[in-house]
Order: sequence, then C-alpha cells, then structure tokens
Amino acid sequence: MRTKIFIAGIVTLGLLASSCTKTEEVGVQKSLETSLKSNVKTLSDAVNEITNSSDFQLLGELNVESAQVQGLTLAPANNELIPQDLIEIKLSDISGVYEYSWLKVKHQAPFMRYFNRTGDNENMIVRLPLKKVKTPGTLFRYTAKDSTLANNFEAVTSEYNVTRSLAAGKEYRLTSAFNIDNLPVGALKIHYTRNKINGYDYLSEYALASDYTIKCIENTGDTTVSSRSISNKNSLLFEEKVTTMKVVTDNKKHRERTYSLTIGNVQIVRTQGKNSLDSARVYLGGVLQNNAKVEIVLNNTDSLDQTVVNKKRDLKITFDDGTSTLMSELTNSTIDTIEMIFKSVREAAFATDIIDRIAWNIYSRKQ
Repeated sequence: MRTKIFIAGIVTLGLLASSCTKTEEVGVQKSLETSLKSNVKTLSDAVNEITNSSDFQLLGELNVESAQVQGLTLAPANNELIPQDLIEIKLSDISGVYEYSWLKVKHQAPFMRYFNRTGDNENMIVRLPLKKVKTPGTLFRYTAKDSTLANNFEAVTSEYNVTRSLAAGKEYRLTSAFNIDNLPVGALKIHYTRNKINGYDYLSEYALASDYTIKCIENTGDTTVSSRSISNKNSLLFEEKVTTMKVVTDNKKHRERTYSLTIGNVQIVRTQGKNSLDSARVYLGGVLQNNAKVEIVLNNTDSLDQTVVNKKRDLKITFDDGTSTLMSELTNSTIDTIEMIFKSVREAAFATDIIDRIAWNIYSRKQ
C-alpha cells in the first residue's frame, strides 16, 4: 500500500511540475511589442557590425571610380559592336592564375599587358595590390612607387559564364571570393539574365567573413519578385519583399500583389484581393496576432516601388494594449544604413569588371 501511495505521489508531483512549467512558459512568452523592439535592436546591432567590418568597407571601396574600369557587363555599349553570333565565355576558357605586373606599358595598351599568367588552376585567380583595388583609376597608370607594392588582394572565381548575343540576350553568372593577405574578406555572387522570352532575372549576394549575408533579388515575368534581405548564418534578420502574380479571373487578366516585411520572428503581410487590398496581418513566430493592427502609410503614391527601405512607405503598428508606433520611428536611422548596404552590394562592380576584362581579352585573342 505504501508503495502505491508513494508512486501516486510521484505522478502527482510530476503533473504539478509539468503544469507549472507550461504556466511559466506562457508567462515569459514575449508580447508582439517586446519581440519587435528586441528584433529591431538585434537588427540595428547587426547593421552596425556590418558597416564597421573591414570586409564591408572594402565592398564600399570596390565601387569607387568603378566607372573608369568598365568590363564586359558594360561594354561594348554600342549594340552594333555586339556580334550576331552567340558569344559564350566559360570558366574553363579563362581559368588560371593572373598576377598584376608593374611593367611600364604604352598608353592604351592591351589590357592583358598589365597581367601575367603565372600558373594553371581550375578556378580563375586574379592577384593585384590592394591599393589598386581601392583606387582603380590608378590601375592602368604606372609610377615608380608601384614596384614597392605587393599583390596582396586576391579574387578567386569559382563560377563564371557569360552568354551574349542580340538574339539570345544575355546571361551572366559569377561567384568570386576575396582575400587580403590570405585572410577571407567575403564572397560575391551575381546571377543575371535578360532576354525577350524570360525577361529580367537578377540576383546579387554578398557573404561577409563575419557570417552576414546581404541579398538582392529582382525579376520580371508572370510572377515578379523584388526582395532585399539581411541574414546571419541561417537566421533572417530583415527582409522586405514585393511579389506580384499574373492571374486570370472572368477572362480578365490582372496582377495580385503581396507585400511583406520581416524583422526577426515578426512578419507583416499585406495581400491584394480580387477587388481591393485586404488589411495587413501581423505574425509572431508564425502565429497570427489577432489583436494587433497594421496600417500602410504611403509617402509617395506616384511611385511603383513603395518600400520602407526607400522611405516611400511606412507602417503604423497598433499593439494589443492600444499603443501604436511607426516603423520609421522604431527603426530610426537603421533603415538609412540598410538602404546604403543594399546599394553597395547592388553596385559592387570593380572586382567583376577586372574579371570580365581579363575574360574578354582571353576570348578576343582566341578568335
């Protein structure tokens, strides 16, 4: 009998402990307002870490004077110079190790005179002085001091394919990792397609050595997507996304539009119904918050690109207790910095220009 009572007591205590644990879990569960503010703080800290990192600062410097170093992506600008026949440059066509040389060459000499092919490699490896990377306008200008510089910047291209013609349009794929003094400082991926059949499809992604990834996506077609995101490893910190889908109802074509803003585990979604826009919904950890309310504030109704990042859209969030805040007030200057980050990734052209120029010169010499 005592044994039965003892066992029953243990079971009862176990049930009570389990009940208390569940109650405690419910009690400590964060509210929407607390979670959102915490997520914004995490995002702000991440943005500051990104912009202060040496690898991202290098990315910003890759944009300096990039117009002076135009590669295959920009030239030839005149369509009359583009051959009617298909051009295809693959990684196997340009693989090898290319070292910047300090030989004094004639003005407007062939581009490859500035680089020596020093070895074989399945990838395309380009080495040049970091100073030349930061001031690309000096890349093709020789000075006596150049001989004191070391080729301490390295771009390792593991994916490269350019297909181009007037009929087929253009497809561009590049993945390149950067090193300074043998230390990784990030990797850049660009996938780009434009033709009359499939329209426009663009992806640029910069993975920093500090495990942050900045991604930009743009495409056209029956389903269009415009997305900007920042993540840390597998954790999404920020994403603003607009999707439109072509649908046919009652023999009439129209587009249904979905807008979403994600900050950590808080997501705001606004979908377009058949006749009018439904009100936006808020999700916390994937769970719909029935007592919260979101109003869309358009600062520029003439623009088709109405986003929080470009400040043409704002969100007014009303929490369970009736208090409200604007997303612009909550994020403060973080949104300005996020816009700068996306712009830097979108315009990071210098490293790809150098690779494109070498690729184009190798291809041209083989023709």
